[in-house]
Amino acid sequence: MTPATTDALTADPVGFLKSIEGFIRSTPAFATDPATLKALAELKSSDPDAAEAWISRVASAAKIRTNDLAGKVGAVRRTAIDIALWPDMSGSVQPYLDTPPPEIHWAARLRLLANRAHVMVGMGGTSKTRVLYHLGFAFVIGRLAWDWQIDRTGSAMLFLAEDTADNVHRTIAALVKHMHLTDEERQLIADRLIVFPLAGKDTRLLVNAGGGVLIETDLVPGLIARCKAVPDLRFIGFDPALALTEGDELNQAHQRMLGALMDRIAIELDACVVMTAHAAKSLQNADEIGSHTSRGGGAITDAVRGEFTLRTMTEREGRTFGITDPGERKAHVQLLATKGNEIPPVGFQPVWLKRGTDGVLHQVELTPAEADPVGFREIQALEILRRMAKEATPQLREWRAACIDADLIAGPTPKARERAMERITKALLSARMIERGHSSGVYLPSEK
Repeated sequence: MTPATTDALTADPVGFLKSIEGFIRSTPAFATDPATLKALAELKSSDPDAAEAWISRVASAAKIRTNDLAGKVGAVRRTAIDIALWPDMSGSVQPYLDTPPPEIHWAARLRLLANRAHVMVGMGGTSKTRVLYHLGFAFVIGRLAWDWQIDRTGSAMLFLAEDTADNVHRTIAALVKHMHLTDEERQLIADRLIVFPLAGKDTRLLVNAGGGVLIETDLVPGLIARCKAVPDLRFIGFDPALALTEGDELNQAHQRMLGALMDRIAIELDACVVMTAHAAKSLQNADEIGSHTSRGGGAITDAVRGEFTLRTMTEREGRTFGITDPGERKAHVQLLATKGNEIPPVGFQPVWLKRGTDGVLHQVELTPAEADPVGFREIQALEILRRMAKEATPQLREWRAACIDADLIAGPTPKARERAMERITKALLSARMIERGHSSGVYLPSEK
């Protein structure tokens, strides 16, 4: 008998022996064996000496070494003791009935919680990292490029696993230049914004210990200690999730563990945490964006308190707002909350951002474009297209040339005539009298 087993028997013989009995009865190979059950029924005393002899008889009947049986049951017993002590609280709701509830602790009012974790999801090229930079600035100087109200200011930290020092230098310089900071704000940024360019460095907070089990690395306590050394820390940004873990993106338990770690860091440090994550490709073509948009297992969203999604403007949205140029359309990204445990309905309203010079974001107000009226000129252009489509599939330039020859389009320059043709095609598309062909620059009469 091992010393640990002897100690357990001496400290709590009745409980330990009951744990052995429970282990035997819950193990199918033992619970259906007559010899084992007979030995189990012979327990007459909780005396340690008698118990040791009884454990030996049970082990012999079950054909398992005595120390192996005692060790397994010891582990079960220790777990049972832990569970019995958890949670270490009464669970009573009486105090909640006698006192008013606390106000929600916001970092960005109605959007980001002050001491919980959130995930920012988007496909590549949707400005996820740039949004983190903007948030870092905002929690230092108190203002943002879009109309979110910042409730807490202080220090901010960014951990950027895909940025080098040169990347950070260029981005910071661009933001300072285009946000028109005052001298006081520039000094606040210098004093309170801390950015770690970690490209090429080990950033794994979770590693695979074998058998699909994730464990925290020594970087976690080091990270927390580093953050605790920063006074008035209000915001921490991590980019991207994939660089922080060796876990499998498709493994729900792995994803949840990463999200839970982010939330624990936020709670322990009393800081708002935002971590970026890549989205599934289906996000770009979704008619309506819902929650759990991250690539792989969606449990990462379950573990945090808020999810925000970034998506470039779709072609359909471009038509709605009268933005037909592909480059102009792709400069627009939509930011919206897709999950928020405390966010009210108004907080789920999307925000349209536009990438300007040097990638700096600013908010834009977009309104649906009024459909151009379909008049005599448009009807005549449609008739020309129908005639041409009977013989071959016409290119836009050929259709435009035919309209110019028919005196439907006039203008002092080629560019002016191109814009006139754009107005014709836009009006006919809005009226669903023509539709786009399979190739770029091709329109066909609608069959409807």
